[in-house]
Amino acid sequence: MKNTFKFKVFLSHAEEDYQLVYRICSILGRIKADSYMHELYPDYRQDLPTGIRDVLRDCVMCVSFLTAQGINSQWVQQELGIAYAFDKIIVPVREVGVDYKGFVYMRRRIPYQPANPDSIIHSIIYAVRTHVISHDAVPSGIALTCANRHQHDYALPSGYQVNDAIKANNIFSHKCQTCGAEIRFSAITLEEIP
Repeated sequence: MKNTFKFKVFLSHAEEDYQLVYRICSILGRIKADSYMHELYPDYRQDLPTGIRDVLRDCVMCVSFLTAQGINSQWVQQELGIAYAFDKIIVPVREVGVDYKGFVYMRRRIPYQPANPDSIIHSIIYAVRTHVISHDAVPSGIALTCANRHQHDYALPSGYQVNDAIKANNIFSHKCQTCGAEIRFSAITLEEIP
């Protein structure tokens, strides 16, 4: 039985990269680019390989984490092969210093330095905004929650606004539509700042 929820971005990763990938999954969810991590969406109706294949078939993009652990993961390698076979947009995130050859070797990739995860998060958001959100019929937005736990959707800053904010101070600010509390978030990662 096929998964009825349509994910937009498949996050292919080794379990050792869970914390980083979970952070990215949370950010993408807030900007309406629902992403799939197999740990978060267990499907007990079918075996894991069939479920992953079905989810990948419906996704627009596959972000593959080719870290020191990811390149040695049979799952990551198989997911890459499936994404390639389904002609999905593949965004390889390759850890600097890790040698990798295969389907994605000749593709543009995002260099990953474990000491600076914000840089790849920014690049992944850019790729998703360019190839996934811009083709969506639903206007894009960002879900923000104020200190008083009021949650609303706000307009997602344009690429130009993001670039200007990064040059200036790296921060965006909105007033809560309910209580007027200030909500600040990073221009680089779009994460809320307490």
